[in-house]
Amino acid sequence: MPDLIFEHSAWFVPFCLLLAAAISYLVYSKKTPWNGLTNWLLTVLRFVLIFVLLILLLNPLLNQIVSEVERPAFVIAVDNSSSMIQGLDSIEQRDLLSSVGLLKSKLESKNYEANIHTLDADLQSVTDIRFDQKTTNLDKWLRDLQSRYEGKNLEGIYLISDGKYNQGTSPAYFTYNHKVLALGVGDTLQKKDIVLQNVLYNKIAYQGNKFPVVVEIINYGYQQEQSHLEIRSKGKVVTSKAVKFKNEEGLTRIELEVEAEENGMQQLDVKVVGMPDESVAANNYRRIFIDVIDGKQKILLVAPSPHPDIKALAAVIEKNQNYELTTYIPDVNELKPDKYDLVISHQAYSRYKKANEAVQAQRDQGVPALLIFGDRSNILMASRTEDLFTFSQKGAKRDMVFGAVNDEFSLFSMREDIKLNFANFPPVSVPYGESILPPKAEVLLYQRVGSIQTKKPLFYLNEQNGVKMAFFLAEGLWKWRMQEFAITESSTSFDDIFLKTIQYLSTKIDKRKFKFYPSDNIYFENQTVQFHAEIYNQIYERVFGEQVQVTITSNEEFLKEYNFTPSSAYSRLEVSNLTPGLYDYQAKVTLNGKQEVVYGKFSVKELQLEELDQVADFNLMRQVAYNTNGKFYDSVENLISDIDNFQLKGVIHSQEDIFPVIHLRWILFVLLTFASLEWFTRKYNGGY
Repeated sequence: MPDLIFEHSAWFVPFCLLLAAAISYLVYSKKTPWNGLTNWLLTVLRFVLIFVLLILLLNPLLNQIVSEVERPAFVIAVDNSSSMIQGLDSIEQRDLLSSVGLLKSKLESKNYEANIHTLDADLQSVTDIRFDQKTTNLDKWLRDLQSRYEGKNLEGIYLISDGKYNQGTSPAYFTYNHKVLALGVGDTLQKKDIVLQNVLYNKIAYQGNKFPVVVEIINYGYQQEQSHLEIRSKGKVVTSKAVKFKNEEGLTRIELEVEAEENGMQQLDVKVVGMPDESVAANNYRRIFIDVIDGKQKILLVAPSPHPDIKALAAVIEKNQNYELTTYIPDVNELKPDKYDLVISHQAYSRYKKANEAVQAQRDQGVPALLIFGDRSNILMASRTEDLFTFSQKGAKRDMVFGAVNDEFSLFSMREDIKLNFANFPPVSVPYGESILPPKAEVLLYQRVGSIQTKKPLFYLNEQNGVKMAFFLAEGLWKWRMQEFAITESSTSFDDIFLKTIQYLSTKIDKRKFKFYPSDNIYFENQTVQFHAEIYNQIYERVFGEQVQVTITSNEEFLKEYNFTPSSAYSRLEVSNLTPGLYDYQAKVTLNGKQEVVYGKFSVKELQLEELDQVADFNLMRQVAYNTNGKFYDSVENLISDIDNFQLKGVIHSQEDIFPVIHLRWILFVLLTFASLEWFTRKYNGGY
């Protein structure tokens, strides 16, 4: 029974009663054209109407206890990965779905709530289940279900799965809050099969070179038998090799070489010819993508004479396969005429004419340069010649200084431990004098004398007329590399700082006003392809709001068109649901009446994780059930029969509900009825 309470003091009720009675009396105490009984009835109607209105002004509240029964709930978690139906014919697949429907019906017949969940969705009907997921993360799935039903009357989770996962952590290592009742699906016996387990290859190859492709093949049951491995490009076999399986079960590694013929993104199909009695043929195939680029970046290292610094720099450069290093020392080797992407001059501005001419020939063509000054360098000549280098040398004296990393350097990022490692490097020899930094110069290393870090630059970078330059005022780099190796058994810090400097200098400045590119060149089929657009005006300021027309095509006659208008630097064009294959894209934008066009390629790889393992893992299912005090079932009949033994009750949730009386709709109708009766009676009896 609800209680009636007032927001204001209940002592106002008698006052409301008296006020309503007084108003009613004043209205109907006068002489009226109707009889006494009618006058008494009208007085009562007016009294009730006014009294109720006055009571409502006190905001009366109904205080009641509301109880709700929450039924016991079960989650039917159906693993809808593609591995669930491997090896099952259409009748067996239909029986699997029928088992899920039978389980749901049985639970609901006991007045339990039953909800179907798959790896990717919540479903209302069994007919909506599609076994099409390319990956399985059982642990994340069970944790998500646990979080979703936290605080609810969840009695258990029916996990219907083959126990195979290929992402995340094993669920056998964790205890979940709810009981897991596991139903194993699939075959626990390994059938005869050949699995193309993995393909190892470099994502980048250089045109005209051969690159290795290593294929790992697992054989189940084909001892002393032979198959054939082939790699195709555009339907044509480019290389092949016989594969012989020595053991009943084991891994075989096959290495082949493929020639990088065409420039750009290339698609290669790797396939092991299947056996006649093989259980699954879908795992015999892989598609890979190679980005074939037109040659390496060429770096010229010029020195007047041999020096340990040359060896140290060569070791750094040769660590990056994208670089091709040429070392030129006059009278030691010959220099082949060529156009380079970067020239490094050791002992810059030395008295050796041939070395200086080789460096200058490249710089006249706009090639960036790294100038390293040593004790053979003519500092005065360099200061007079170079616009970005001004040094006032005091005699021929030299100082021994340490290198100190500049924390405010911003042209590229460096390792966190690089500052600490540089503090342990030995001193190097620099010319004695004062250096005047040009505007916009970025100092990478300052000179440190003892424990005092000066503002004198040791290594700085700058740019003039679109040409990048770097100036290093010391020789003896080899000591740094050897010292780091002696302390840490690696030269990571030294290599990182000089390799990134070389990368920065050799990277060409892109002056295009329109750039359009994907965030990556290779995607998996379950990923969203993201495109970035950069648009610049005549003075190379970033602009937004221009409409970009994008067309994506493939060899399979696929064509899609998009309109994309970047509104900020964070704008992205996202394209999803692309099937595996090689795609071409074209982007157009009109700037100042001129159309700018960008072309490119990207690839979408097929996810084949579900095809690699054909054996169901019931031991994992048993362990998950054991960890949660659940139970493992190997047949749906046993699972359903156990439901009859459940004696589960609902949970009663009670809460206090305070409801304003003024929100009751019938109160309005009562007031309107009383007012209408009074008005009608007065009119009927000649009142006004």
